[in-house]
Amino acid sequence: MASTTDGAATGPEPGKFASRKMADLTHAPGRGDDSLTVWVGRYLDLAVRGVRSTEVTGKIDRHLGRFQTWFAGGFGHDRISTVTRREVAGWREHLAASPVRTLADGRVQLMAPATVNNHLAHLSAFFTWTAVHAPAGLLPHSDPTARVELLRLPAPTPRALGDAQVRTVKNVLDRIEGFHRLTGRAHRALDAVPAVHAHARPLRDRAIVHLMLGTGLRRAEVAGLDLTQLDPADPAELRRRRVARLTGVRGKGRTSRTVFLGLDSRVALADYLEHERPSDVDGKSAALFLSASSIATRRAGGRLSPRSINTVIGEIGRIHDLEVTDAERRLGVLRPHDLRHTFGYQLSRESGHNRAELEHRLGHANDRYLRLYTNPPDDVAAGWVENL
Repeated sequence: MASTTDGAATGPEPGKFASRKMADLTHAPGRGDDSLTVWVGRYLDLAVRGVRSTEVTGKIDRHLGRFQTWFAGGFGHDRISTVTRREVAGWREHLAASPVRTLADGRVQLMAPATVNNHLAHLSAFFTWTAVHAPAGLLPHSDPTARVELLRLPAPTPRALGDAQVRTVKNVLDRIEGFHRLTGRAHRALDAVPAVHAHARPLRDRAIVHLMLGTGLRRAEVAGLDLTQLDPADPAELRRRRVARLTGVRGKGRTSRTVFLGLDSRVALADYLEHERPSDVDGKSAALFLSASSIATRRAGGRLSPRSINTVIGEIGRIHDLEVTDAERRLGVLRPHDLRHTFGYQLSRESGHNRAELEHRLGHANDRYLRLYTNPPDDVAAGWVENL
């Protein structure tokens, strides 16, 4: 509780309550307002902002905002007391039928079941909190999200790259600077040093792909890395030493682990640290991977976002497929998790399917996902049954 100088209570400090903890709203003005807008605002102020990360806070805000818009559009009001289980189930079906984008072949991509379930989870957390803090009678139907079933998720499929695909991806990475060079007449002069586009950071992009392919790190884990976690952090030492690592990698469920770096990762990181990163450093730069300092809208300190890493990986896949004529080697859309699956399969093969090593290096102890990460790519699985 916050208090004035004479010790009188003034109410709770925003951002001090987890979503399922008690907050004293006894003296809150208009505490009986029968409005989704009012209660969503209170939930975000008291239980989300300052408690959850900025990225998660924004996601919760968007998801609850979508429910508010859908509900008010269907009923012409936003009275929270009228929300029942039927409306929550209806919103679930609305989300499941919502188009997300139109694919290149003209097909409409709908919202993924996992994304729909994520919306429902955030709505459930909101109503759980509101049921505890709202005055008696505001929710006559209790928690309307209770017993609303989640959508059934499709069986996960392996997404590891085949050995041939890995080979051509690494070939593209070896030549990545050439894809970003300026080709105008002034830049083709014999005495001119090859220049790249102002925002391009090919050495950084190569280091990110090699790191994810050689460690299985998730995109959020890569975005969260600081330079101080790299041991050694000196480029010359990275090239010389055979044992280098990233310490304290923060994963899901508040886990932390150490990952070792292979030769490709060490060399790529050394090149980036020596030739590109110094030009992007400012007084707040702690992150290992930085966005270009020439970007006006970059984050304070320059830390890349997980979405930026999606873009980096996707662009490498696009360049790869422009170079490859063999349909069997084409990647389609390359995603960060494809690199994680590839690492999981290759580590399983090289370690003799050592379960303890897989759990430790992948940072995921769930059997279901361990089996998924260690499934072979299609060309390997097809080869096993070719002559049976």
